[in-house]
Amino acid sequence: MRIGYLEDEQSQAELVKSWLEGEGFEVVHGGTGADFIKALKHNPVDLMLLDWQLPDMEGLDVLSIVRQQLNLRVPVIFATQRDAEQDIVEALRSGADDYLIKPLRKGELLARLNALARRAGVNADATKITVGPIVIDMSSETIELDGDPVKLTPKDYQLACCLLKNVGKLLSREYLLREVWGINAPLNTRTVDVHVSRVRRSLNLVPEMGYCVKTVYQHGYRLEKVGRLPEVV
Repeated sequence: MRIGYLEDEQSQAELVKSWLEGEGFEVVHGGTGADFIKALKHNPVDLMLLDWQLPDMEGLDVLSIVRQQLNLRVPVIFATQRDAEQDIVEALRSGADDYLIKPLRKGELLARLNALARRAGVNADATKITVGPIVIDMSSETIELDGDPVKLTPKDYQLACCLLKNVGKLLSREYLLREVWGINAPLNTRTVDVHVSRVRRSLNLVPEMGYCVKTVYQHGYRLEKVGRLPEVV
């Protein structure tokens, strides 16, 4: 499971990162609101842990941008020294799912993150992914559409896994190049576009089937859930 962590105080950030990574979480960290938002564009996350007071903006502003501009709908915990009731209420009304008062305590933080992940249905250890009529069995590396096996190339299979594990999340071309092809440097290549087109056709990811792959201009791709169109009788 990947956690987006926004904290500007370096020693605090390093401590909490060590807690999270020690429990097997991947951490995407940003020290300012701008850096954090930029990191999320290339690294989709399952949960977010946000500080309130930042050098360039407030955590509430970051949450608003992430929700509205990145369309990232994942659970959020605020971690801050602000303990006034009106601050807690404001954060929860703005879309936070939980609120922790600093100084953070390791056991409580991990317990709340895991509880929030369970409520949100985030399961990093799942061996099967089901998205509409599509089922991926991670243990056997097979994929089915409406119960029928689908043959994909190894790269197309890895790409399908990335898309299906991140429904509703914007995946940049840079992220997909890194996750599927192991390429960390940005490249001016149509490789990702060609493979996404093949996966879209192979898995019938069109609005009529309830899920479609949307191209986000100059950013990447997002697998979206849409209402199935009514059948014509």
